[in-house]
Amino acid sequence: MMLRRTFRTILALALFGCAALGARAAEPATRLIVGFQAGGGLDAVARSLADAVSRAGERKVIVENKPGASGMIAIDTLRNAKPNESLLIIVPSSSITMTPHTNPNFHYDPERDLVPVARVATYTLGLAVPSASNTKALDEFLRSAKADKTRAAYGTAGVGLSPHYVGVKLAESAGVELVHVPYKGAGPAINDALGNQIPAVLSTVPSLLALTRDGRLNLLATSGAERDPNTPDVPTFKELGHTEAQVEEWFGVLAPGGMSQQEAASWNAAINAALETEALVNTLTAQGFAPAPMPQPGFRQLVLDDYEAWEEALKDTGDTFAN
Repeated sequence: MMLRRTFRTILALALFGCAALGARAAEPATRLIVGFQAGGGLDAVARSLADAVSRAGERKVIVENKPGASGMIAIDTLRNAKPNESLLIIVPSSSITMTPHTNPNFHYDPERDLVPVARVATYTLGLAVPSASNTKALDEFLRSAKADKTRAAYGTAGVGLSPHYVGVKLAESAGVELVHVPYKGAGPAINDALGNQIPAVLSTVPSLLALTRDGRLNLLATSGAERDPNTPDVPTFKELGHTEAQVEEWFGVLAPGGMSQQEAASWNAAINAALETEALVNTLTAQGFAPAPMPQPGFRQLVLDDYEAWEEALKDTGDTFAN
């Protein structure tokens, strides 16, 4: 009789465990929204992050691309999420800390619209020129731009983004009239620089890294407070006397405004754990990003601080960055 009861107990526990596993398996996957085309650097990181979190076994994450409007379509998808939808977004910092101050059509409340969940990585910006120009130093580029206006243009991913800001501040600091040429994304700007259609390009160091390593572009300066570890031989704008052109960026994961603090903390722990996996670290570092996990409250404060910092920094720029 005792053996029969024991067997029934074990069987019941086994059935309960199977039911629990089945319930978790039946839960809908969380959609990680990327506001840019598939195949780009951020998309690759998002997919590696989704895979690392899913492999941990407690959550299933799939990536969905919603490109357009400098990430605003993706952000609005999150802001308009239904209560039963499980959504996250991975965005570059400027999309939520700078763009709201430069695009009058983007109405965004950093306190309520989204919940900062986890920072993923940091990166810097850089100014590069075609190697065919034989320009090896920033001063050379600036002297050439001052002497010949046809050599004064620089391309970026668009109006009102951080590379545009760096270009404006560099021009002010150097006393040179640089001409901003906005493109619909960094890729076309970089391609035109490679084709000698434009004298220079200002973009993220990760987007320039492979091309500078194979010698097709010369990277003249980067925007960090310290030299970018991926390009230790390249000076910073700050080193070269252009302190106002110093900008450091990050990208991170955010959730709809209705997510609870407990759930945000849980996702933060899961993403930070993923950032310790070899596969995700390799994906980030190979592209020139630096893994940068931090606690959820700290990340939330970083978003608010950067939002306020950009608001202050852009006060004296007039309509320079108007979209």
